[in-house]
Amino acid sequence: MKRKKMKALGIAFSARKRGNCLNCVEYVLSKPKEQKFKTEVINVYDCEIRPCSHCNYECFAHELRGKDEECPIHDDVPRIYNKVKEADIIVLVVPTYGGKAASLYCAFTERAQGIIKSYEEFKNIILNKIIALIVIGNIPAGGDLAYHTAILDHHDCKYPPPSLLLQSAEYGQGSIYGTLLENEKVRDRLDNLVKLILKEWESKR
Repeated sequence: MKRKKMKALGIAFSARKRGNCLNCVEYVLSKPKEQKFKTEVINVYDCEIRPCSHCNYECFAHELRGKDEECPIHDDVPRIYNKVKEADIIVLVVPTYGGKAASLYCAFTERAQGIIKSYEEFKNIILNKIIALIVIGNIPAGGDLAYHTAILDHHDCKYPPPSLLLQSAEYGQGSIYGTLLENEKVRDRLDNLVKLILKEWESKR
């Protein structure tokens, strides 16, 4: 029987086409690719992600009205969750805007309740996967708040996910320039994160 090829998925939640988020997630996924993982990067710049809005709580329709109903929002979120469902390792890279985790990330996570229909499905899609988080933002600009927001999104997990908070100021840079990956210390921290991810992967096999 042919063995299933393992898949690593990276999602960059930046509002711009290319910057620190996309650079970092591509760098991180290049390492599992060397280990024969199938890899894919989703850049949400190229996607439509809408928040919960203008609905009648279709995600709770079974409890409210005794029947299942479809979410009225039609965008790329269900397609991305299908990619998450197929992946064994998921790397989420979240920038900090206005002192908070990027709204694209927050909208994506809140929409899960309209897509994942049961706790058993939630375990299979999320809890049983290896998820890693990279939050990019300076602490004075809310980077620590965004970091803890993202960590708390995974409070149901048995262990906190492997994670990093990358501050451009720590490396003498400005976050708007997208040059974090040029710094060797940043690459070293990302390499260490990959080691944690792959170590966790090996322990689950």
